[in-house]
Amino acid sequence: MSEWERARLDEVVALDVDAVPITETASYDIVGVLNRGRGLLLREPIGGDETSYKTLNRIRPNQIVYSRLKAFEGAITVVPSDLGEVYASQEFPTFTCGERMLPEYFRLLTTTRRLWEQLQALSTGMGGRRERVKPADFLTIEVPLPPISEQRRIVDVMAAVEAQIDGLGVERQKAASLLALVRNAHPDGPERDLRSIVFGIHGGKSVQTSDGKPRTGDPTVLKLSAIQLGAFVASEVKKLVDLTGYTEAHLVAEGDLLITRASGSFDRVGLAAIARNVARQTYLPDLIWRIQTKPDVCQSAYLAHLLCSPSVRSTITASARGTASMRKINKAILGSLRLPIPSLEDQSKYVQHCDAVAFAVEDLDLELANLRAFRSALLASLLNQEIEIPQDYDALLEEVS
Repeated sequence: MSEWERARLDEVVALDVDAVPITETASYDIVGVLNRGRGLLLREPIGGDETSYKTLNRIRPNQIVYSRLKAFEGAITVVPSDLGEVYASQEFPTFTCGERMLPEYFRLLTTTRRLWEQLQALSTGMGGRRERVKPADFLTIEVPLPPISEQRRIVDVMAAVEAQIDGLGVERQKAASLLALVRNAHPDGPERDLRSIVFGIHGGKSVQTSDGKPRTGDPTVLKLSAIQLGAFVASEVKKLVDLTGYTEAHLVAEGDLLITRASGSFDRVGLAAIARNVARQTYLPDLIWRIQTKPDVCQSAYLAHLLCSPSVRSTITASARGTASMRKINKAILGSLRLPIPSLEDQSKYVQHCDAVAFAVEDLDLELANLRAFRSALLASLLNQEIEIPQDYDALLEEVS
């Protein structure tokens, strides 16, 4: 196996910015760049008379583009070859690959932690005070550069894996859409205020946490991200530094119905889920509530699915209040929520139908997570030359085509 060379980017790509003067009567399709090499973000079009910019950068197919402000987050990608005419501000420099670097190969590099760390090292400062990554500095980055033939093999193999991920993602989205329909098809029943079917709504407290990764047995507190739409992610926790003020009443128990009372966006306010696979000494934070239902009136599993139905979700999000950075619901708002409460038998049937689809979604999520982990491991092994794609692979491709 021949050793690959390492090349500075200024040896294989060139700064290639197409600054287009703004015309007041024209409309421009705007894009941004997602972090961690996740591609482009399509934004709302703007009119030429709606911006103070004098020029916009035209973003062309197969170009490398990154955000000078967010480069430290891995906000870099390669533009898809089939993308139409789009634009971005001057904060998004573009580069064109030379003969020695395939754009598709560099796109794979943009999804690696190594490149994100290199960009982060070029962006000094903290938070909003971080300096921009200048194009001249970006071009000093060194990358592994196999021969073009090997780049093509790597691109082809990874494309096959990514096609499986995309296909599974479509299947997962269809299952999630079906789950929303099933949850919305709740049984009829007399409407009651939520406060009349629960013993109480209780939360935790705001405490000091550690940035260190918790070890098994460490006391932890749930992150907001632990509560998804009807799904509980037990691993989304922070290590607790100080247990002062916490009691057993704040511990999360298996089967607890939890709901987020605040978030930075409307879409995440009021998310509900049943706690599963809870580790010992896991505590509630102040932004998550535990809802205790009256078991002779309402099953917690029924209420969890109902709170996740599109019709009830729209009511919750519409009632959220607060600032642009923090949306909240309070106990009065949640308690006054009017919900259909049928017989316990009908609730059980509804839960069975919802659970069947929800478990299918969870299985697909797990399969997707495993496939993405496999993709990352495979790409790392290919780039580290731990796995070699034989040259006769090219002949095989020609024969198949």
